[in-house]
Formats: sequence, C-alpha cells, structure tokens
Amino acid sequence: MRFRQIEVFHAVMTSGTVTKAAKNLRVSQPSVTSSLQQTEQEIGFPLFDRTGGRLTPTAEARILFEEVNRAHDSLVAIERLCGRLKEGAAGHIRVAATPAISQRLLPIAITRFQKQHKRFTFDISSEHSPVILSNLDERPMSYHMGFTFGQDDLDGIGSIKIADLPVYCAVPAKWVSRMPVKPKDNEPIDLELLRDFPCVELYENEPLGQRARSLFLSAGVSPQNVVRVHDHHMAASLVHNEIGFAILDALAIHNLVRSEQNPGIVTFPLRGKPVLPVTSVFSQKRSLSYPMRYFVDCVVSAIKEVA
Repeated sequence: MRFRQIEVFHAVMTSGTVTKAAKNLRVSQPSVTSSLQQTEQEIGFPLFDRTGGRLTPTAEARILFEEVNRAHDSLVAIERLCGRLKEGAAGHIRVAATPAISQRLLPIAITRFQKQHKRFTFDISSEHSPVILSNLDERPMSYHMGFTFGQDDLDGIGSIKIADLPVYCAVPAKWVSRMPVKPKDNEPIDLELLRDFPCVELYENEPLGQRARSLFLSAGVSPQNVVRVHDHHMAASLVHNEIGFAILDALAIHNLVRSEQNPGIVTFPLRGKPVLPVTSVFSQKRSLSYPMRYFVDCVVSAIKEVA
C-alpha cells in the first residue's frame, strides 16, 4: 500500500464513513471511494462490506488496520519532521561575503529569509575573497557558505554562479567637460579619453581589478593610478570625491547612488559589455541543506532588486 492509500484507509476506518473521511482529507467522496476500490484490487481482498449504503470493515480490514495505524503514525511523524527541516527549526548559518556584497545584498536577503525561517540565526562576516575561500571547510566554526566575485575552480570548493553584474566606467561628473571628446550617451566609452586622468584601482587579486586590467590592456591604456583599494564601495566613493575614475560593477554604483544625496558620478558602458560574476561558494565536504539553498535564492532576489 502506498502512503495515499494508507491515508485514505486510515481516514475511513477512524471516521466511520466515506463522507467524513473525505471531509477530513479535504477531497471529494468519489476520490475516497476510488482509492478504496483501487487498494482492494491491488491487495486482492475486500476491505469493506457494502450493504445499504454503509461500509462495514471486513475481518481482514480490522487486522490490517492495526499495522496501518502504526504505519500512519510513523508517516505523519516523518511528514512533520520534513516540514520542520524545511522551515529550518532552530537552525544556524555562518555566512561570509565580500564588503560590496555584504553591505547591500545580505540585509535584503536575510530579511526575506527570516519571513520563511523565523527561528534561524546567522553569523555574518565581511571578508575579502581569499579569507572566505580559506575558511570554507568542515571545521566547527568555518563558514557554511560565502559570496564572492569571480568564478575560479578551486580544489575542494563548490561554486554556483548566481548573477552577472554589468561593469561600467565611473567618472566624476565634473570631469566630463574636461575630456578631449565628450562621450556619446549610451555608447561605449573609449578609455583612451581618460589616459591623462587619475585612476582609482582595484587590487589585481580582486576579480574586478583583474577585469579592469584586462580592459585597459585591450584599449592600450596605462592608467595613472593614484589609489589602490580592495573595496568596491570605497572605490565608488573615491570617484564621487573626484579622486579618480574607476572601473566599477553595477552593485557598487548602486550603493553609492543610494548613500549620497547628490552622487557626483557619471557611468559609461564599456566595449564588449563586460560583466563581473557573483558566486556562491561552499566546501564540497558540506552538503547544502534546503534552508541554505533557499538563502542563496534570497541573495539572487536581492541582486535583481538592486543591481
């Protein structure tokens, strides 16, 4: 007997009638009747005598019910346990993310997650990619998952690309009039126009720094780097303060626009429409539980909202 058949038989035996069983199961009476008939055909003997519109359990049904009742209780317990696991009963997740991700995306993701898993707790760390990747293992206090930029294949580390952020050239607004040629709206900027302007650089061990370096090499431009930083949001703020221009991702630009009343920054598309992957990383020695996978979905939703 399958679970549904056990459930229907149990409901009829405990309620006494098909009508009450259907009401308790929230299904139609014909559905209950059909399930009973199918069960009798499969097991090879009748479960009820049908006389005068009434169902009377056969002797075999009464014997069978003793085991069905125990099986039903066990199946209900399993179903409830699955529900508790899905809802994340008393769960805890340790998450690390790069500063640019943690500042804007994680608050939105945690808020959404808590609506479904109210009893979950979090440890959140803001770290740079190398630190995150070195602390993804089975140790008790290591991170369950991390969120980084880029998508490198590393031994023992699983990864899921969850988004591609567009990459732009961000320039202080007051500098546009000083360029040799004013860039056309919605057309890729020629980085040659910024050759003589100072540049805010991302470290080359950061995926965005690597992407920027590749773009400069393709354009044949050696930027005049005046500041080198790890943090995308700091780079955006330095552009706003007219320290230099920078190659930035859409998230860093969005964070700046939200944090400043009058963000003094202009963005231009780049040739080839480059993107910066956002990646969920985790130890391959850990299995991702349903709540952890759902948290990844919440981060994806947060990216769609803000970037």
